Formats: sequence, C-alpha cells, structure tokens
Amino acid sequence: MLCRRVAVMGELLSLEGVCKGFRRGGRRVSVLTDVTLAIGSGEIVAVVGPRHAGKTTLLKLAGGLEESDAGIVRFADLDLAGCSDEERSRLLGHEIAWVHCESTRVKFQVLDDLALPLVMGRGHGRREAEDLAMEALERVGMAECARRRWEELSNWERVLVGLARGFACRPRLMLVDNVIDGFGMMKTKEAGDLLLSFVADTGCGVLMSASDIEPAIVADRVWGFEGQRLKLLSDLAQRGAKVIALHDDSRRRHGSSGAG
Repeated sequence: MLCRRVAVMGELLSLEGVCKGFRRGGRRVSVLTDVTLAIGSGEIVAVVGPRHAGKTTLLKLAGGLEESDAGIVRFADLDLAGCSDEERSRLLGHEIAWVHCESTRVKFQVLDDLALPLVMGRGHGRREAEDLAMEALERVGMAECARRRWEELSNWERVLVGLARGFACRPRLMLVDNVIDGFGMMKTKEAGDLLLSFVADTGCGVLMSASDIEPAIVADRVWGFEGQRLKLLSDLAQRGAKVIALHDDSRRRHGSSGAG
C-alpha cells in the first residue's frame, strides 16, 4: 500500500484538526484537540509546554510514529494516515529525523550509532555512512567522542551527539524532542546556533518541543498549550531585549531571515 498523494503547495509539514487520546485504566484521556499548524522548508517552529502536555505525542504524530484519532497530517504531499507501516519507516531516518538524547540501549560506539541507520535505512555503504556520521560529529564539535560509548558521555555531550544523529541523514524535516531544555542560556545559544546553521545550509524544516521558553529563541514561530489545544504565542518577540538580541544575532550570522 503506497501513500496517498495530496496537493500541498509551499508547506513541508501540516497538521489540520488533529486529535489524539489514550486509554488509561478504564477511561480515555484526550491529549491533543483540534491541533492545526504548518512548517515550511527552512523554518523552525517550537512548541512549548510543561511535561505531559502532549509535546512528544505531537512530534510523534508529525513523524508518523503514531496515528491521529482525527484530522490530517501531511508531510510534503504525503498523507501520513494513508501510508503503510513500511512507507512510514522509510520516511523516518531518511526524510524525517527524530532527534533525542536517549540511548539506543545498544552498546555501540558513537560513530557506529550514527552510521548504522545510514547503512540500514538509506542504503549507504559502510565507509560512506561513517564519513557522513563523522562529518555530522565534526559539525557539532564532537569528533573526539566518535569512539566513545553513550554511557561515557556527559549530558551536554549527549545533546550534541543527538543533534549530530539528526544532521547525519540530512533530512527534510527534523523533529527535536526536548533536547536542549535546562542547560542555561549559553549552552542553549550554542545548540540553537547549530540548528540555525544546519537549517540555513540545507533548507531543512524543524519542529521542536521544549519545556522552557529559552530553547525557543531560535524559532520563527512559537506555539504554547492552552489545555489540549495549541495557541500561537504572537507576543514572543516582546518577551525581553536579551532574547531578542540573541535571536537576531544568530539569524544575521547564519544568513537566515526566517518565515515568521
């Protein structure tokens, strides 16, 4: 079964009227209600909210890891609800990258951890995959960690390796799940600059989640939760001169004016 193609112009990812709930115990709990947002190529969109608000669920729906109860999720001209499991698996790790800081639970060295999905998911030869993985590690300043294992990395090193994992496959869309929360302004800026640089170079779109507002400084648009719905935080640019200056400086240095 192939994905159903739909006519979409100028949007990389769109969610329209998306609803999602889960059964907990004997009752059904609604997590997302009537969620609508869109992301263009080269655009960074952030969703900010507390733990258990539905951020990770939203990103999983956007990447086809879960199916919505209602509404439409489109990636480029693909209706993800009409895709087979095989097609969604092909998209993930090929055109869509899931960026996280969790261990794969396999005791690989960092370089192998990044290279293996490129061999299995994208059909690269082993040498080519290792070269792409090393290039991604160099991009985030983590080349010296290539032969270390996940458990040997600090929390911040895991953030950088997580970003490199996403960069390595050069996706069209990156889903960044709570990766740069809680590290303070300077490290948030460092990670944000890496994202901005990658987006400027590749035209990749980014949907990121965060529990705090600080990681959203690089975003073109920021959404927050209002119950189970999303609300555009249109006053984000007014939240402080320090954040505005940081956002604008990053944009100037990477030559990206954004879409919002």
